[in-house]
Amino acid sequence: MKSLERFELAKHHGPYERWPKDTELIKDGFPTGRTIPGYLIEAQYEHIHGYLLVTSWDCPFEEMQTFLLLSPELEVMFEETIGVAYVSVCIERHEPVNDHTVLFHCNDNLDIRATVGTVNTLRLQQLQRPVGQLGA
Repeated sequence: MKSLERFELAKHHGPYERWPKDTELIKDGFPTGRTIPGYLIEAQYEHIHGYLLVTSWDCPFEEMQTFLLLSPELEVMFEETIGVAYVSVCIERHEPVNDHTVLFHCNDNLDIRATVGTVNTLRLQQLQRPVGQLGA
């Protein structure tokens, strides 16, 4: 997969508590008319079936990561959130493994392997790595 920097999310205004769950997706500086969950894009990759985006809600103490598989037309084909309140999952770094897989290294020695399968599938594996070791 190829790492990108072509997507961003629109900015919300007013008190954080009143922000909507979904935010407009911007591609190449232009509004797309599509909304996706989250306030920040943590990672973005292009693959043969479209795009893999990972978003969060910009809340470091109760952080969750939403993995989205988007079609070339930016339709959501897969969505899964990892993390819950008081059990934060924060991405520390990420790297492509091959044309179909990206490995996300998270806090608390958690790795998440995201593998794009057929046109509308994304497989997420949560892997616990030994304490003190970098992700493989």
